[in-house]
Amino acid sequence: MGAMTADLEDLLLHDEQLKGVTGRAGLLFGLTISTVVGFLGHITALAAVGWLGTWFIGTHIISRAAPVLRTSPLVKYPLFFSCAMPFMSLVAPVYLWTASRSARAELEVDIRQAQLRERRGEALPPPAPAPAAPTRAPVQEALPIVRAAANGGWAEGEEIQLQIAPGQLPPDMPNDPGMMPPTRAAAGVFVVGYHVDAGSHWTSVGRDEMRKAGMNLNALHRQALGNLMKLVKGKPGLRLVDHPPYYGLLLDGDHEACLVLLDGLWDHLFADKIPNGAVVAIPSRDVLAFCDANSAEGIAALRAANRRIGPDAKGALFQGLLLRREGRWSVFES
Repeated sequence: MGAMTADLEDLLLHDEQLKGVTGRAGLLFGLTISTVVGFLGHITALAAVGWLGTWFIGTHIISRAAPVLRTSPLVKYPLFFSCAMPFMSLVAPVYLWTASRSARAELEVDIRQAQLRERRGEALPPPAPAPAAPTRAPVQEALPIVRAAANGGWAEGEEIQLQIAPGQLPPDMPNDPGMMPPTRAAAGVFVVGYHVDAGSHWTSVGRDEMRKAGMNLNALHRQALGNLMKLVKGKPGLRLVDHPPYYGLLLDGDHEACLVLLDGLWDHLFADKIPNGAVVAIPSRDVLAFCDANSAEGIAALRAANRRIGPDAKGALFQGLLLRREGRWSVFES
């Protein structure tokens, strides 16, 4: 074994000091008993020797023991006074005995740990491991993201080449148009991309990643819609907000607009609220509001909501309105 570490030396020294307190507590207890026996037995010499010894020696012992036991002055000074009272003087040795035994019991744990570290050659406890960096979710966990909406006349599943204005390119997209992440037409109106959770942000699924995962664009789309439905059914799940004259949908703060891609919501879950079809606003990725297609008041409120959010908002998407009727989407023209 190498040289004893400084922390173990300090612990062992403190333990020896506590042993000394325990021994002196025994001496003070003996003097106190002598005082009590002398007074009760009317033995003047024994009572005098015990009392004087308790008074003078006891205060000295308490003064020496207080720093070792970390005794508060609020406790130390009453112990001094108790030493001058023949029967109350029992308080001081009892306190010293119990306090030193308790402190030694706690110290034993620290000594064992220090000895174990020394045997392992460690002067200090090993540092806690650094938290692992967040990892990028696999392609199989991709979620859809609506990148545009228009009456484009696209065929379902058609691959769309995005045209991004200068300065508007998302940071995770390469500048080369041929290297941009794949996007797909959906419902003849929407241009849909796909992204995965990278811990602190979302990052687009690339073409190479899609191929390595054994998927084509249609398979990736189906997988992403399935993952979106799991989000809808999970916790906290999809929440409907009744905000007359329209309704709002809340999900996770990133994929509300994508709910236009889930036909079952519009054809079944919300059918009783939109008997004449739905007019829907998706001014940004995290906002979706809708009303019945025959509600002039609701449509006016949706247009006002679009103006409040505006095209410069974070995640801005589509400033017009959409119409869902008879299972089909289109841009609302009225």
